[in-house]
Amino acid sequence: MNIDVLTFDVQGTQFAGVGYGPCNGTPVLALHGWLDNAASFCRLAPLLSGCRVVAIDQRGHGMSNHAGRPYYIWDSVPDMICVLDALGWEKAIILGHSMGAAVATLFAGTFSERVIALWLLEGLGPWIYPNGTGPDLLRESIRKQRSIGKKKKPWYPTVEDAVRARVKGGVVTLTESAADPIVRRGLIHINDGYTWASDQYLTLPPMFRLSESQIRVFIEHVSAPISLVLGSRGFFQDPQFLSERIEICADVRVEIFDGGHHLHLEGAECVIARWLLEGLEQ
Repeated sequence: MNIDVLTFDVQGTQFAGVGYGPCNGTPVLALHGWLDNAASFCRLAPLLSGCRVVAIDQRGHGMSNHAGRPYYIWDSVPDMICVLDALGWEKAIILGHSMGAAVATLFAGTFSERVIALWLLEGLGPWIYPNGTGPDLLRESIRKQRSIGKKKKPWYPTVEDAVRARVKGGVVTLTESAADPIVRRGLIHINDGYTWASDQYLTLPPMFRLSESQIRVFIEHVSAPISLVLGSRGFFQDPQFLSERIEICADVRVEIFDGGHHLHLEGAECVIARWLLEGLEQ
């Protein structure tokens, strides 16, 4: 399969992306997770036969431009509108993993007329702050923001060293095989070695999050069919957290596949692709 290198100029910000499949295929816009990039879909996208999958590096990630300021989950919603317009897509399937699934949910609840279907991997709406923790977490976020310029990015002599660092220091369990394509796209060459291309502001805890009641309003406004993929060893071991959100979806199907949070990079991509495509035929 041919893989196309893409760039989009969106209101003065350049977004980088990767295109898979025939240009006249069913349009799919793919959104990666936090601190990942478009390479997150390098194994799943080629298996989505009949689809034109465009995976972008979200703002501050991979090869896309940095905002140079704190990032909020809702920042990506207007970016998505602009990318869809740049592609000439009136409607598209939105494929999102983790943070990308959260963005996709907000987008589909806001611009339902632009969404054919939601394909969500390990996520349905954004994370929330635990009750009563907002002031303390805001204080901590501001403290870290004030010191961001003093913190140097790590340096690695080889790509393999960076892969091992991502596996060892990541928030989620990730195999080296799954981390490898994400890391390779997420590095820049510097001083005969490598460092991360992503904006340091992405590593800050968010100053604000939406509340659960606010998120539920977005979910209730999603009219497109939702296909939700969960990993048997993924983030959502507590069924109560997602079950209450799933219950308010107008049209949803859920399947659990063997794997962790990045199961679409860990060997489950074939069965996931087959299951997602089956949903289009129903």
